[in-house]
Amino acid sequence: MIHGLKKLPSAILPLGLLIAALFNGGCGQGEDQGIVNKKLAGTKAVPDGVLAVVGDRTIDMRQLRNYESEIQPVHKSTALGVDRHRDHLLSLIDEKLIIREAERGGLGEDPQFKESIRFIEHKSMVETYLHQTVGQNILITEEELRESFESHPARFAVKGAHILVATRERADSLYALITSGRESFEDMAKAYSLDDSTAANGGAFSSYYAYDRVSDKVYQEVFSMEVGHVSEPFRSALGWELAKVIDRKEVPYEKYRTVIQRATMMAKFNRLKEEHIDSLQHRLDLKIDADNLRSFLTAWNKAPGSPDLSPALFASPLHTFDGGEITLEQATYVLVNTGLGSSPVDSAQVEERIRSKAAPDLLLAEIARRAGYAENPSVLRQVTDGRERKLLEQWWKDEMEKAVDVEESEARAHYEEHPERYKIPEEIIFQEIMVEDKATAEDLMQQIRAGGDMANLATKHSIRRYADENGGLYAMRAFERMVYQELMDAAVQAPTDQLLGPIELKEPMPSSLREPRKLNVAYSIFRVLERLPERVQTFEASREKAMFYARQAKQQERVERLTADLRNRHIGDWGINDEELARYTEAVAGG
Repeated sequence: MIHGLKKLPSAILPLGLLIAALFNGGCGQGEDQGIVNKKLAGTKAVPDGVLAVVGDRTIDMRQLRNYESEIQPVHKSTALGVDRHRDHLLSLIDEKLIIREAERGGLGEDPQFKESIRFIEHKSMVETYLHQTVGQNILITEEELRESFESHPARFAVKGAHILVATRERADSLYALITSGRESFEDMAKAYSLDDSTAANGGAFSSYYAYDRVSDKVYQEVFSMEVGHVSEPFRSALGWELAKVIDRKEVPYEKYRTVIQRATMMAKFNRLKEEHIDSLQHRLDLKIDADNLRSFLTAWNKAPGSPDLSPALFASPLHTFDGGEITLEQATYVLVNTGLGSSPVDSAQVEERIRSKAAPDLLLAEIARRAGYAENPSVLRQVTDGRERKLLEQWWKDEMEKAVDVEESEARAHYEEHPERYKIPEEIIFQEIMVEDKATAEDLMQQIRAGGDMANLATKHSIRRYADENGGLYAMRAFERMVYQELMDAAVQAPTDQLLGPIELKEPMPSSLREPRKLNVAYSIFRVLERLPERVQTFEASREKAMFYARQAKQQERVERLTADLRNRHIGDWGINDEELARYTEAVAGG
């Protein structure tokens, strides 16, 4: 795959390409595009209070507002005012027409599709039930907030320091040196941290971090440490890190009152939820089947994670309750996915995991169903939205991913018609050896001038990343100044095929080195081999990218044809309320 080129999830593509087809014209301009533009107004009457109708379904202001909030900026209409919102509304109408077509084609009757809708309903019922029976009317007193603040991490803002390294091994080594007293945290940060913005200051951050500027996990595990304490190595999004608290100060209560209120509310909700689930276990008489438990434990402990049970036993209940059961198969799934997949277990462990991990969801769903939440308006809306989203995804797979194929000749045609998409920026091709001291650089220059092979010397001595693989050969582009620094300034002015240097490189990027580390200075000897102007990459090198673009263009063209056909074929089944759309435009403009 071309670097940086990513395939969008199928759930996003229908919306994106429908809008692109309507607003941008895409690569499918021609007669079909004319059809789209000729009949933009359906003839079905629209009642007051709604923006549009498609068959027996309505589109109101809430739906359009939510729809517009999901449109990526690149796909938004370039029109202004009411025309902009009309474009977006038409795209939403297209989706509704596609959904109707998908339903008529039987896409919603697939058993796997129906199971996915049951899951959406289940999740929606549980969440709505909890919100309305447990989450509403939770009262938090000022005294509770004050008590929460006194024990909450948000009470303090912390000034910290860190050391960022690439591997766990390096982090463990530095931790051992620091905690044994052989090296200081600050010296190790200066020598090894890959964070250029803090390393020179001994790893110290320039400002204090409060609770709302970092994740709960980082704050509680790192910033809640005592001043001067060094954390054990931990994994972060950047690599492996050690952290140290340099200072902490108490923050004003009023400043973080909202944060504390939210955290206190959630903590109280979770306590009430647990109490509610405990009461449900008694009300619904959750109990274990002792015989099936013995069979399960015997099979599990012979092969933890993969118990050898017959299909009939797998389907039999491990627990029962008034309204349902928890099967041995479900119990296996719970144990495997809560960290016990490779361990022998006893009856107490099984009981604890089932009651804490499996039972709550099933019991809540059962009691929610009994209370009529399957007919709750919020649940029905979520199920409808989920069903329509799934139908769109399936339609996209059938009509776009499966139906659209691209020949190499089409990719080549796109390549030839759009050369601007396949350009390579201007490049300087050079050969270089980077070392840590000037004397070594000068010695290597003498060896090369005496006939030494620069590629072999680069492979052996250069500390630049990949030098051991490419013999010191690189292509330098204008946007890579941060990587090459002073070397780029010298190379831009350098004559071709002349050995130059040593060039002093101040604080080279750690990630540009074979072994990433902090260096105050390095030295480079180099020669420019060739200067290549901006040019179009060959088709052979661009083939995968061209196939992607050609397929995307073909999909967009197909979207245009299909939506145009649906709009015109069902012109009497949809319509727009222009007065309501004007009111919507005014409301959006007014904030």
